[in-house]
Amino acid sequence: MRIEHQCPRCGAPVILEETDRLLTCGFCKTKLCMQPRDYFRYCFIPSDPFLEEVIYVPYWRFRGVHYTCKTSGIANGIIDRTFLAVKSEHFTQTLGLRPQTLKLRFVQPADNARFIPPSIPFEKSFVQAKHDVTYDIVTVHETRFVRRGTQGDYAEIPVTRKELKEERIYHEAFVADTMSLIYTPTFVRNGRFHDAILNEALFEGPPVLESFPYEVFSGDWAVDFLPTLCPECGWNTLAERDSCVLLCNTCNSAWETGGQGLKRVGFTTALSTKAAEGSVRQYLPFWRLKVEVKGLKLDCYADVVRLGNLPRVIQPGWEEPPLFFWTPAFRITPAVYRRMSKQFTIANFSGEFDDRLPSAPIQSINLTAQDALDSLTTIIADLTINKRKVLPLLPGIKITLREALLVFFPVTETDHEYIQPDIKCSFLKNALEQGKNI
Repeated sequence: MRIEHQCPRCGAPVILEETDRLLTCGFCKTKLCMQPRDYFRYCFIPSDPFLEEVIYVPYWRFRGVHYTCKTSGIANGIIDRTFLAVKSEHFTQTLGLRPQTLKLRFVQPADNARFIPPSIPFEKSFVQAKHDVTYDIVTVHETRFVRRGTQGDYAEIPVTRKELKEERIYHEAFVADTMSLIYTPTFVRNGRFHDAILNEALFEGPPVLESFPYEVFSGDWAVDFLPTLCPECGWNTLAERDSCVLLCNTCNSAWETGGQGLKRVGFTTALSTKAAEGSVRQYLPFWRLKVEVKGLKLDCYADVVRLGNLPRVIQPGWEEPPLFFWTPAFRITPAVYRRMSKQFTIANFSGEFDDRLPSAPIQSINLTAQDALDSLTTIIADLTINKRKVLPLLPGIKITLREALLVFFPVTETDHEYIQPDIKCSFLKNALEQGKNI
């Protein structure tokens, strides 16, 4: 989804992606952090700019990575949905492909614009599975061995049978999710609503009899633009357009963007003992989470070893808390995110750290600690070996965040892979490229 906006300083046009948190002007080189009061509000531009009165209809839009823990295992995918935010039969229920094909802009005050307020509040239940339990008829292929006579050899006979399979959903999680409100322009002609983009009637039926309440642009809808200067020293920070954490090399600090401005974030750099000198090309950020888990015994690393039935001899020090979970702090494909979280948590890295920012480039930090926390129940389900026993416990598990620390890990690279030699973890480069489109 592409958003068209003007630079607040020079007025030049700027094209933004939906995941962008920073506005960078190519003309005056201004870099600003975008912060909505609650969520972003966008609108399509009418094809006729001279319409006397435009009525904007609200649609909720949700996009994010979706994890499902169910009877057959853990599934993941990407959800991108829009649905009508008012109860009416006069409008289409979704926006279809318009968010992907048409440019949007931030909602701005206009004299000839009226907005229908959303009467249906956004809830993640709208994008979750509708049924906790489903039943499917599946075909099961088997092979039977039948003996030919009393002294004969056994013959293999393929057999197929139908079986009723229960699929129960125990837990759903959303990571890197974004929620916004999109207004599509309409106008009333001959008592009917018309699409102001295609200039076509939206509902072929009797004239509109119901009346909608309207509201005008509110100041609370505005997007705040904050300078990306370091609050500590006032120097320019380092960040990509989708970064949620800004780094300052001058005073060696990290700052997380949020509704209340920039907030300091703790960080450290992992020192590698297995990477050859000069082979490190960049650093990857990870969240190290210290949490409290209720509903399942996970107090120390020894509990992880037991939960996953890992081939390791439990050491005395492993019985003592704390327990740390590790997740990537950068966007990557859902399957690789799960695998890397599992590998780093099992590795239980205990090497040396440096409190300074690394000198090599750092991959953009575009997943927050809350995103990492939202994924932990799924990671726990992925770690366990006895899923039949643990999956039914997932609805009762409550996880409370106690501490979040950014850790930068050095990686080496080949033509096609990134490799972290200390954890012995690798992934394809195109998984990182595909993750930027989430």
